[in-house]
Amino acid sequence: MEIRFHCIQNGKKFFKVILHGEEIFCGTKGECQRFIRIHNEKVQRSMEVGAAARPRAGNIRIYRRRVGSSL
Repeated sequence: MEIRFHCIQNGKKFFKVILHGEEIFCGTKGECQRFIRIHNEKVQRSMEVGAAARPRAGNIRIYRRRVGSSL
């Protein structure tokens, strides 16, 4: 993750947090640093617990048609 300057608005400097080329947060430099710290703590916690994928709400059925079918 990296912090890049974004703009100045009403005298405040705003920065973006970039992860894999995608903007995931925008705020002041202190807010960006806090976001990264909290994000890293959450990632670390989930790896320690071995967080399993969350179950989906309800069952999902997928129906497929055969090409050329007369249904």
